[in-house]
Amino acid sequence: MALCEDHRRGRARYTGQYPPHTDCEEHWKIYQAAQAAAPTAPPAERVQKALSGTERQELVKLREDLNEARAELELYQQEYRTKPGWLKPPEDTKEHHGTLLAFLSDTHLSEVVDPDEMGQYNAFNLAIAEKRLAQFFDRTILVARHYLAGVHYDGLVLALGGDLVSGDIHEELTETNECSTYEAVEWAVPRLRAGVEKLAEEVGRVHVVSAPGNHGRNTKTPRHKKRSVNNADSHIARLLAQHFEGQEGISFDVPKSMDVNFEIYGFRFTMEHGDQFKGGDGQVGALGPVKRGVLRKQQQAAEEERPFKYMLVGHFHQYVPAASQGFLMNGSLKGYDEYARAWHFKPEPAQQALAVVTPEHGITMQAPVLVQKRSDEDW
Repeated sequence: MALCEDHRRGRARYTGQYPPHTDCEEHWKIYQAAQAAAPTAPPAERVQKALSGTERQELVKLREDLNEARAELELYQQEYRTKPGWLKPPEDTKEHHGTLLAFLSDTHLSEVVDPDEMGQYNAFNLAIAEKRLAQFFDRTILVARHYLAGVHYDGLVLALGGDLVSGDIHEELTETNECSTYEAVEWAVPRLRAGVEKLAEEVGRVHVVSAPGNHGRNTKTPRHKKRSVNNADSHIARLLAQHFEGQEGISFDVPKSMDVNFEIYGFRFTMEHGDQFKGGDGQVGALGPVKRGVLRKQQQAAEEERPFKYMLVGHFHQYVPAASQGFLMNGSLKGYDEYARAWHFKPEPAQQALAVVTPEHGITMQAPVLVQKRSDEDW
């Protein structure tokens, strides 16, 4: 190793901060001496110490954002598509077996319904939503144990049918919502998590299925491609699934499609929100478009070689237990609102659907879960 031209002429300014770019003997001696005298702290720590207070705060915030993005990416890379074995028909026993099917949709969390605009018929906000959610889980257990008694429940299927949040798809919602969609997701997850835990404690096993609605989308116009992964409803379901991952007796099916298919005792179900069903009038309401939509989907499903017996539909905020016609239409947690009143739709109380599925007959018993208790809602 020889000296470079700079060192032979005595004009070298190399300090040894970085590895030399030449084979100069003096350069390498300076570099080795600088490295021996360098502080032992890791490079990242030395950089942090050199930053100003503001720069350090920005670096911490950037690291937190990066960790959140990594966690969200991992959340959507994970597949939550469990189909638990306990939903298969039981072996012959003398007991009357059944599985509860609890339908939770159209909660519209963060929407505000003003009682002064409703003739004092209904009100809704997050404080009321919290009480109605609690009523849903408590009264699901009450109805199952005291009104639909005499059945050995193998477990419960909780169907999350979309529109869990109000969203920002209409200008008037953006103006009047109590909080943003992201804040509504943060509000919803711990309360739904507590509800799932309560159901599991009562019946032993809970399987959650999820389909996205239209209010949770992140675009103004409805979308068909990547509908589920761009929807707050699916995000809530995935966050719940992530929390309960590995917990015995609690499972999730959160597909990337706009619908979800599942079986109870060999009876095939499908669920989608139902916002694509159009039509109806003041006399038949949503019955016409929903019945036509069910028939069209039955034809489609037959061609896709996945026929079903029952379809779960939300969106219309009307409780219609029509299992004999092949569908179960859900009410809403929000209840009657300004839109429905302006169009003179028939008022309906805040209610959700509950059914008992048996191995012998499929959906055998159906009942509404009335979630509104005005005396407790302070309006």
